[in-house]
Amino acid sequence: MLCSVLIRRLKPGATYEAFREAWKPDQGFGVPVRVINARSLDDPREIVSIGFVDLPAEDLPAMLQKVADSEGRRHESIAHVIEETVHKGIYEIVDDDDLS
Repeated sequence: MLCSVLIRRLKPGATYEAFREAWKPDQGFGVPVRVINARSLDDPREIVSIGFVDLPAEDLPAMLQKVADSEGRRHESIAHVIEETVHKGIYEIVDDDDLS
């Protein structure tokens, strides 16, 4: 399983709701994907998106190629409301602990 992490900073005056509208994809990824978007308690302009992708790492390039056009349009839309992407990375999950 993979995990994607993006930390973005909204433009001054942009709302989370505007980000959310721009963020919504126009098609799915074709594999199980769950995404959590969260707003920083310290800075409401900072948004972290954490995606969990049920896919082996070696299959990622083919999946990304399949959704490249849709993702390109989505990221163009997002660019209108974000000032910068602070961090962007894809990670392979090696542990998953329940610390309840």
